[in-house]
Amino acid sequence: MQHLPKRIKIIWWQITAFNLFLWLVLIAGIIIAHHFWNWLPLWLLYFVGAGMVVEIVTEIILIPYRYAIYEYEVRDTDVEIRHGYFFRHHVAIPIARVQNVDLHQGPLLRLQKLYKVKIATGGSTHEIEALDHEEALRLKEQVMALALEARNAF
Repeated sequence: MQHLPKRIKIIWWQITAFNLFLWLVLIAGIIIAHHFWNWLPLWLLYFVGAGMVVEIVTEIILIPYRYAIYEYEVRDTDVEIRHGYFFRHHVAIPIARVQNVDLHQGPLLRLQKLYKVKIATGGSTHEIEALDHEEALRLKEQVMALALEARNAF
């Protein structure tokens, strides 16, 4: 089983920082609404602040664990993906059912030169969160070649 590139941790840190920003905007809105219009109770501020602390601390603590348990492997018969810390997901995608492999790159992935790999079957789509460009291309070519070979075998 292979792990994601270590640079994915930077993206997860950036997402956590953005979530913190959103929480702080919400808290500022509650403070402004309470101060100027006095229509939101002050206890709501404490409740939201506690929620923010719990979520951000949990996300920060779980980043190394999330990285350690996210694995994938391409075999002759299937593509296996394992991830999830509270609810574990272990997916085996049969090669014969693979219809398409797409590479996607959003702004955060682009900054780290990583690609999200989406493997589409007839009924669903499965993702590998981030791979280096060379590894993503190699995986795409390998999976599509195995899928074409499996289709030709029937």
